[in-house]
Amino acid sequence: MSLPSYRLGVDVGGTFTDLLLLREDTGESWRAKVLSTPEDQSVAVIQGKDQILSKIPNGADVVLHVVNHGTTVATNVILEQKGAKVALVVTEGYKDILQTRRSQVPGNLASWIIWPKPEPLAPLELTVEAPGRLATDGTEVRSFDEAIFEERFRPIVKEKPDAVTISLINSFANAAHEQAAERVVTKLLPDTSVSISSEVLPELMEYERTITTVVNSYVEPSVRNYLSNLLLSLEGKAKHLRILRSDGGLSSVSLASRFPVTWVLSGPAGGVSGVVSVVADQTRFKNLITLDMGGTSTDVALVENGVPRIRRETKVADLVVKAPSVDVRTVGAGGGSIARVPEVTRALRVGPESAGAMPGPACYGKGGSTATVTDANAVLGYLPKSLLGGAFDLDIDAAKKAVQQVADDLGVGLYQAAEGILKVSNETMYGALRLVSVEQGYDPRDFSLVAFGGAGPLHANSLGMLLGAFPVIIPPSPGVLCAFGDAMTLLRHEVGQTFIRVLQQTDKQDILGAFDGLLEQAKTVMRDEQGVPEEKQVPSPSFLPSSKIVLLLFDQTAPITDLRYSGQAINIPVDVELESLQTNGLPYLQELFEAEHEKLFTYRLSSDVELVNLRVIAEELKTDLPVKKLDHATSVNPPDSSVSSKTNLVFEGKEFPDSPVWDRLSLKNGHTVLGACIISEMDSNTLVLPGFRAEVDPVGNILIHQVTDKQGQENLGIKELDTVTVDIFENALRNARNEMDTLMTRTTMSPAIREQQDEFNVIAEPTGKMIAGQFGSFIGGFLDVWKDDIEPGDIFLTNDPYSVSGAVSHHNDWLILMPIHLNKRLIAWTANFGHMTDVGGSVPGSLPCAASSIFGEGIQIPITKVASKGVWNEDLMEVIYRNVRLPDWNRGDVRALVAACTIAGNRMIELYTRFGDTVYFAAIDELLSRNRRAVSSIINTSIADEPAYFEDWIDDDGQGIGPWKLACTMSKKDGRLKFDFSGTDPQSPSSINFYLNINMFKMFVGVYLLVVYDSSVVANDGFHDLIDVHIPEGSLLKPIRPAAVSCRTHFLARIMDVLSALLGQKSPDFMTAAGFSDSPHLMYSGYKQSGEWFQLYWIGFGGIPGRPIGDGPDGHCLWPAMKAIPNEFLELYYPLRIEVFNTVADSGGPGLYRGGNAQRIFWRFLEEGMISIHDDRWLSKPWGVLGGEPGARSTKVLVKYSKDADNPPREALGSKQDRIKVSAEDVLEWITWGGGGWGDPLKRDPEAVALEVRRRLVTAEGARRYGVMLHEDCSVDVQGTANLREEMRTVSSREKLNDGVFNRGGSWEELRANCLKETGLPAPTPPWEVSLRGPMSQLPWFKEWKEKHDREAARKRPPS
Repeated sequence: MSLPSYRLGVDVGGTFTDLLLLREDTGESWRAKVLSTPEDQSVAVIQGKDQILSKIPNGADVVLHVVNHGTTVATNVILEQKGAKVALVVTEGYKDILQTRRSQVPGNLASWIIWPKPEPLAPLELTVEAPGRLATDGTEVRSFDEAIFEERFRPIVKEKPDAVTISLINSFANAAHEQAAERVVTKLLPDTSVSISSEVLPELMEYERTITTVVNSYVEPSVRNYLSNLLLSLEGKAKHLRILRSDGGLSSVSLASRFPVTWVLSGPAGGVSGVVSVVADQTRFKNLITLDMGGTSTDVALVENGVPRIRRETKVADLVVKAPSVDVRTVGAGGGSIARVPEVTRALRVGPESAGAMPGPACYGKGGSTATVTDANAVLGYLPKSLLGGAFDLDIDAAKKAVQQVADDLGVGLYQAAEGILKVSNETMYGALRLVSVEQGYDPRDFSLVAFGGAGPLHANSLGMLLGAFPVIIPPSPGVLCAFGDAMTLLRHEVGQTFIRVLQQTDKQDILGAFDGLLEQAKTVMRDEQGVPEEKQVPSPSFLPSSKIVLLLFDQTAPITDLRYSGQAINIPVDVELESLQTNGLPYLQELFEAEHEKLFTYRLSSDVELVNLRVIAEELKTDLPVKKLDHATSVNPPDSSVSSKTNLVFEGKEFPDSPVWDRLSLKNGHTVLGACIISEMDSNTLVLPGFRAEVDPVGNILIHQVTDKQGQENLGIKELDTVTVDIFENALRNARNEMDTLMTRTTMSPAIREQQDEFNVIAEPTGKMIAGQFGSFIGGFLDVWKDDIEPGDIFLTNDPYSVSGAVSHHNDWLILMPIHLNKRLIAWTANFGHMTDVGGSVPGSLPCAASSIFGEGIQIPITKVASKGVWNEDLMEVIYRNVRLPDWNRGDVRALVAACTIAGNRMIELYTRFGDTVYFAAIDELLSRNRRAVSSIINTSIADEPAYFEDWIDDDGQGIGPWKLACTMSKKDGRLKFDFSGTDPQSPSSINFYLNINMFKMFVGVYLLVVYDSSVVANDGFHDLIDVHIPEGSLLKPIRPAAVSCRTHFLARIMDVLSALLGQKSPDFMTAAGFSDSPHLMYSGYKQSGEWFQLYWIGFGGIPGRPIGDGPDGHCLWPAMKAIPNEFLELYYPLRIEVFNTVADSGGPGLYRGGNAQRIFWRFLEEGMISIHDDRWLSKPWGVLGGEPGARSTKVLVKYSKDADNPPREALGSKQDRIKVSAEDVLEWITWGGGGWGDPLKRDPEAVALEVRRRLVTAEGARRYGVMLHEDCSVDVQGTANLREEMRTVSSREKLNDGVFNRGGSWEELRANCLKETGLPAPTPPWEVSLRGPMSQLPWFKEWKEKHDREAARKRPPS
């Protein structure tokens, strides 16, 4: 008689390690939960194994068939920053690839003031630049010189790195250079692990590929050591050890050790696998939304037809790596999430901060005193008096004390505060649940919600009500479901390749042949490295076509193709049936893609479809394991003996005394209980609300159904407004706006929208007040002008700044406005504008520097109804598209704008329906009032009474005239702020004018004020009456039509510097230096030799200013969420090569907190064409503050290699130029400006300066500007530093501060005098010295401005 076979599932969490033992022949299972051992997770694994085996006969002698292990080892290494010392090898010119991180600052406008930039996982001092260069097609541009590379890498050997990453530009297309570098590294460091990006992630996009490979290196030594120890501990106790991957499959220890980045989200994947095994495989419910709620966060995912959705990226902390994972979305809402009430807004906030395991929630009795979600559950009676089967008593009084503090801050009762905490937390989770369902094109009402984890079953019923996803299912042992999933999971492997080509121009046999090769690779890996013997895979392969082998090899294969519309950056994966592809050809693939695109984003396009990647996922043959069934109950009502205790539940303000607490283990198949009640078990508690029933199915799942009518449930508890309802409403608005942003960045064609996120949306109430957004409402200006009918289904389009008072500020910004009606009643507005790559006009890109009126800036679209009652005016749209250079892009972008507005409109209809008319509008009014109160409080308590004045300049207008002054006085009176722009120069005859929309400026002020005190607030227009703005008509900020505005980006940017300076003078929290508040543009266009038109629009970034919280990030953008376009993407689609992409040492202004360094980019043009440049700060410098020094200027130089390859002429370019002719091989050396420094540089830690010298962010000579002397090895010369700093403090010639606060690096007179010498360009002519003509010339203030400057000129004129 053979011995029974067992498999063990193990899931290691932060607090507990869960284990589930499964007998393979009977389906019997045993579970255990032991405390995790973070110092070495394998200790808890072995302890748990021994404990669980002690529960079966002769357990000590059992040799487990397999241990399937989900672990947070890799995750914890990242979160705790305890990974390897990683050296990084990059392509020459790309040393700062991790330092700049695609230049993105997360968050909203002004988030850069408070964002702490994380350190790169591979430090700059261990980064080496490798010679050689590849093109995007894999051809060699410059050869890889092993001797030179070895010489450069040798100093790294002395640093003894634990691991090395090699990631070279375009290695996805050709791995040869990476392999050559690997040979050198292996020779010099034979015992050090090396990860190369062409193996870890052979896909386009250099930053994503690099960070993914660095993460692999960062965690590899730790996980390899861990797995080795675990294998040793299991020797003789288990036949196989397998590791759960992030995508829900298993990996052998060998593969898991080499590619640990594939299992950094191993833990959450186990829970989803468990849901599939217990629910999808055992019941009729195949479409599921999963909710795994633990102590600090909640993970949600979607399962369709029994298969979890997979995505191509994994997020851990602030790192996003490209590795396949179950599409789990995580939010900071868990049992330990802390509730708080910020003083400025008096809004209830829950999470993401957590009480953690220690001290934990107050009710745990471990010293915690702040209210948490768990405390709220305890106060409301949703938890029994003790947990873990009676082993852990709760301190309910401590929970009440903690929640009472929140109640006092809100001015409500104890129970109302507790319910409020749960509702706000639920709304956060609801947003995540919508993210994996509604935002992916799925109706959650077609799914069941499955909740597990320690806290998930407590919130499941409420979340099921919000989603409409019933029945709500609670699987058996929800607290150890991840371990069950681990036990049931199968071996899996994925292989893939980049395959970029236009679908319609591809031979299907090329695709099939590529799939054949990938299938063969998968077969080999599964056989040789995963241990699946070939003779058990294919009984008779000789007569089968290779594309069919996999159907016999493995239980599941998924040939997958990533596709997109040509011009998009998003990749949409579709599962491919090779038979259908063979039979139906390319139209089959196109229809698969377009149907998925339509499901996700509501529309299709006429653009070409593009193949991007091909992949094959293979799994081992599945063995059906029996599942132990429950005995069938003789009655639907469980016996009274199943009630373990009673509790007093509170729900929607009503008490339910003596509610039963059912013991789950005593419930049988068919038992049904009614809410309000709790179903308790060792590792979790399920709350069943009033109006619901819970029944037990044959495998032990709890199924919660509604017993009251649905409409009654939807309106339960929202009949009148309260503080918590307002907070829920605010969260819902935030989620709706995020959906708009997500759709735009995923689907648009214009890189400015998609990558650089130059799109801004608004949700407004019926009169036009913005209730969510960040650039102010566009609706008010529209309503002031539009006097015709507004009906359901109408869509409006405009791009004319003069039609909407500057709400859009140049013709490239196309604004869609949509009224949202329900039953013919207007309930909201949604609007979105995006920057189109081209709108016609005199130059490609439609941003002419030399335009003298708007008539040279492209098509003007006054406010126009382009759709009436849902019917588009297609003829009108074709007229519009006929006037642009890239009509397909504009079509696609307009469809995306409309889809985003439509989605937000649907969300507002859902909110109106959910809350009802009275509460809906009352919540909007209260949100507006709340923001007003918050801003009023900040003005009264944080802004001093004395007026503040500041002025700044744009250096020139591109026509040799400048500087142009922007002046503003901020004053405070009776609790209101006034910003008076009197003193600003007259409008320019060129295109630098900026029509500053007053509502937009008010929003800038409000967001700046709020972000420091409550960064999670949803900004709205409620505070607008507290801010007055005066802008002289005919000035640069309020030009008179038809003044040109296409180059307005510079004054838009300078507004940010001026605003920081004004607020900073009156409140230190806002005091920052000047910095990269501009967004310099490069346009490059022409015809390729093939006759194809190309047209690039690109935005650059630079140094963020020094800030009160620390250094300004290098090479970043302070505009919200903008990020750099991947260089490999640019090289793939445009005839250019980016040869240098790094930051400029010493360009950030010295200070206690250094300004961020500028960006250096060398563009090599591969085809003849024209370029245009928009830039500034080439003469003036970004000022430093409080003793900090200014940042460095920008420069642009065209190196004409086409004229002379050996000694090319160099031409200094102006900051604003059109139609610069370039030839093939010419190089544009593009350097942006640095951020100003904050505080006295002589107070900066010398060791920090020395480190930055080693990192090549500061030079040794630059260190002297901080008063720091270094030895040759870059260590600090302590005595030399002390002497130098003393000398610098006393030398009278040291630069003094202008105005006592701001250091501009010299007066304008000094800057002009030294201009030619320092910049190579002549100084511009001041605007008052030229004849300014235009409609402003007869305005009284203009005449006074002119007379004033004439008098000053006369005084300075030498006597005749």
